[in-house]
Amino acid sequence: NDDSPEPTEEQRARKAKSSAGLKEMGLPYIAHLPVVEDERQVKPRDPQEVAKRCLAVALCAVKGETQGKDEALVADLVKRFGAEAYFSPQEAAFIKDRSPKRQDFVNFCWRYECAHVLLWSLGHLDELKPPNAICDVPSEVRVIREAGPEAFVAKARLRSQAEILDMADFYYRLHWAALNLRLKGDASDEVNEEIVQERHRALNWLIRYMGQDWDDVTTDT
Repeated sequence: NDDSPEPTEEQRARKAKSSAGLKEMGLPYIAHLPVVEDERQVKPRDPQEVAKRCLAVALCAVKGETQGKDEALVADLVKRFGAEAYFSPQEAAFIKDRSPKRQDFVNFCWRYECAHVLLWSLGHLDELKPPNAICDVPSEVRVIREAGPEAFVAKARLRSQAEILDMADFYYRLHWAALNLRLKGDASDEVNEEIVQERHRALNWLIRYMGQDWDDVTTDT
């Protein structure tokens, strides 16, 4: 980052592009916010790993959305996609829990936004929804369903690391802007903090931020 000895030109250019995007949206930004990792510093995720993570996230979001009222549906989807081994420890506990707390349902339902990012990273979506618009859940669930249990993972292909880092940098700065607005008692129709935080989470996982496992991914700003 900018606190490191020598940020690369790639990192500086990415930061400048993201900052220009925020400025165009009328959002706050600061020049001294650090850069994200350089492409040469990040080992790309395996496409099949990303597809499995997407399935796990989406299945947990389905349970969150249905609020435990259709456990049979969730169990059937997990079995159909062979996803038992894809869940993180926290996800596995949620999937198995017959009476989660209401807030758990809410938290996991928001993970549709993580699945949105992961689907984009796999090339299933041409672009992400604007940071003030929730993802199109029905159409994105349809993408997974129509791909089928085997093909969704086996045929997974990942976008370039440069594209993913571009988006990670942009959402890092978007998240700072959203937090800054809230802390100052301001708001903007251009950005929704909850949406941005979940997308930031998925992007940080994709770029292996701090080497954190899924349950431990932070969205530092």
